[in-house]
Amino acid sequence: MEKFISYLKGISALGEESSLEFVSMCKNFNFPKGHFLVKAGQVSQYLYFVKTGIGKVYYLKDGKELIDWISDEGNLLTSVTSFLTHQPSKHFVQLMEDSELIGISYSDLEKLFAKYHDMERLGRQLSIMALVQLQDRINSMQFESARERYDKFLVQFPNCINRISLGDLASYLGMTQVTLSRVRGQN
Repeated sequence: MEKFISYLKGISALGEESSLEFVSMCKNFNFPKGHFLVKAGQVSQYLYFVKTGIGKVYYLKDGKELIDWISDEGNLLTSVTSFLTHQPSKHFVQLMEDSELIGISYSDLEKLFAKYHDMERLGRQLSIMALVQLQDRINSMQFESARERYDKFLVQFPNCINRISLGDLASYLGMTQVTLSRVRGQN
């Protein structure tokens, strides 16, 4: 739990009282590889912090998985739009390894936002962070070469390269496995 609180305090300053109440509302989860945290059509109820493991957020198009996001240790994981809007998700959130997660429900988070100004500020900062990451992801797909996207992945997710399948990596990077093999072969 300390890593999660440190992660949050790194985003926005939190007081002792709000931090303690936040911790009291969090739950620990252990799920096996392949477990779905959210399936398309379900509403995402929890915001998760990945203690151990890796998760992916993807949608299906013509039966093919298209991965929008990957989260590993020390990062957040959820179907963001569904979590924030309470609308059914268009995405699946699935674990790629046995994983240990810390989760807080939307309703508990809203209670904290209403009660503590520092928590409300944290929520705003998390939203800004998500928007910036989304724009960066869009920019990456539109303006960066396959090689640049691969190199960026190695920097952003240094612990994931040997833990996820080449198919998942290619999907996340927006390229075919053939292109990914070519890019990897250029090293």
